[in-house]
Amino acid sequence: MKLKTSAIALIGLLAAAPLWAAEQTVKFAVPGMYCASCPFIVESAMGGVDGVISVAADSDTRTALVVFDDEIATVDDIAAASASAGYEATVTEGES
Repeated sequence: MKLKTSAIALIGLLAAAPLWAAEQTVKFAVPGMYCASCPFIVESAMGGVDGVISVAADSDTRTALVVFDDEIATVDDIAAASASAGYEATVTEGES
């Protein structure tokens, strides 16, 4: 009976794990990206922030889509890293 209870508890824990996930996706406006190398610089700067999982910057739309762990990084941290590289970044309207 003890093993059955432990197994049920483990299954419940695994099922609830997505509720604890701290992964966030935010779209930033990066109006200063004009050339082909700009996205690489923005991706490098934003991607260098601890907790950032991925960055996809696009000079055509002048945006960067960032996936990050919000228990480690903040939107302000990511925007500051981009600004430090010379590219001001702000969260787009309707994003969090």
